[in-house]
Amino acid sequence: MVRSLEGKTVLVTGASIGIGRAIALRFAAARCRVALTYLEHRAEAEEVVRRCLDLGARDALAIRLKLTDEDSIRTLTERVVDRFARVDVLVNNAGVISWKQFLEQGLGELDAQIGVNLLGVMKLTWCLLPVVTDAVICIGSTATLHQSRTPPPYCASKWGLRGFVKALALEHPDKRILSVHPTVTATRMNDMQGMPPERVAEIVWRVAAGEIEIEPGGDVDLREHAED
Repeated sequence: MVRSLEGKTVLVTGASIGIGRAIALRFAAARCRVALTYLEHRAEAEEVVRRCLDLGARDALAIRLKLTDEDSIRTLTERVVDRFARVDVLVNNAGVISWKQFLEQGLGELDAQIGVNLLGVMKLTWCLLPVVTDAVICIGSTATLHQSRTPPPYCASKWGLRGFVKALALEHPDKRILSVHPTVTATRMNDMQGMPPERVAEIVWRVAAGEIEIEPGGDVDLREHAED
């Protein structure tokens, strides 16, 4: 069922650059209210807010978020609820990767990838789910859909995220909880090689709008929508 998103509140994590930025701008163009998070790139996040408003967003707000810090997660939750009262669509996009081989990575790098890509997403979703009215869309990876040479810690974090989505969807059938899996995308994480982030953003928007229907806990493989 295709639904209008105009006036809906959308929270996109990791939205100062890359895929998250493109997603925030796409929802802004649909006249949504957009909350976006950043960690280090404050100036870039503030520029995204300005662009969101120029594109027609009903409101836009940038909030710093450190997904490995529970106080930061709770502060974000409080600010979003205070400003918007609810979140209609939560897009869990923020993520980190180390491109080193497994034994070349330090224990801190293992902690960071699991802490941000999996545990941080779980904690943020736990805090926000009571005020989510419609959908939770998690940005995964096609590395979870086939055997991949992507570094094992990152793969493990995204495989775990995919499992979390599937189990959570069964607990909350009243909400649309699913994963969107980009292939290699032209972001700083991938040395600007791959598909345009706007391609991913368009698919995320179409999923949120109901143009692409997916079963609860399901997977949207960007390789199957490359030319849509």
